[in-house]
Amino acid sequence: MIDRRDRESAANLTAVTDGAADAKPAIPTIGSVEALMRVLAPITADGREVWYRGHRDLSWRLEASAYRLERHRTGERAMLARFRQEAAAAGLQYAFDEWGWITFAQHHALPTRLLDWSQGPLVALFFACELGHDSDATGVETDGEFFVLYPNDLNVEAGDNDGGHPRLLADGDGKLRDYLPGKDAENPSKPRAVIAPLVFDRIRFQTGTFTVAQLPTATTDTEPMRKAQALQSFTVPGDAKANLREQLDALGFNEVSIYRDLDRIAARIKNGHGRGAA
Repeated sequence: MIDRRDRESAANLTAVTDGAADAKPAIPTIGSVEALMRVLAPITADGREVWYRGHRDLSWRLEASAYRLERHRTGERAMLARFRQEAAAAGLQYAFDEWGWITFAQHHALPTRLLDWSQGPLVALFFACELGHDSDATGVETDGEFFVLYPNDLNVEAGDNDGGHPRLLADGDGKLRDYLPGKDAENPSKPRAVIAPLVFDRIRFQTGTFTVAQLPTATTDTEPMRKAQALQSFTVPGDAKANLREQLDALGFNEVSIYRDLDRIAARIKNGHGRGAA
């Protein structure tokens, strides 16, 4: 059965401003899992690879974590060097190449130039409606954003002539050398879609993939992914998020399945224990 939110979400896909001479299509919205399936039907119909990303807040910028703060932009290489030093001091002896260390740092939430994407639309939808600290005090949730990306098309936009297949993050790839920290100015390039070996738990659990962009300069676009023709985005209404979280939880997409850490597992057991008991 389709509820009111579903009908509104479907209507918003084609609605225009009545009576306006310069009427524009309304921003497409996703207010339920059913609405997501309707949105994805034409997107996935031709069998092309599609990646997804979710933002809890519609105002968030679509850029890698290393570029969001000035101190991280200017200290990117120093942070990576310190991370490698501390990992060795902790007795973790890894034989990573340079991209391997960047991926490892990303896995542990150090700001890097990699932007996370998922091959699973429900994973991205989870992040788009994840409960955040900003809503705890007010009880009002902000609108989120759901992104759809054709990775092959993104790489073709960047100049690849091999069909745009996502590139494996490895030091041996000459094209990716231009995206390493400190190499940006040598050959300015558009963002690219990349993949990494599935050696880290979070990447496996979230069917993770990445885009990588060069360090923005004063004369370049600070959010180049927004300009990519390979990208589409949809609004996730704040007042639909609670219902979406219930639907996702029923489908097995929750903090435990997404993050897989013991603290969240323990919290879920504690919160659910005894419920429904007579």
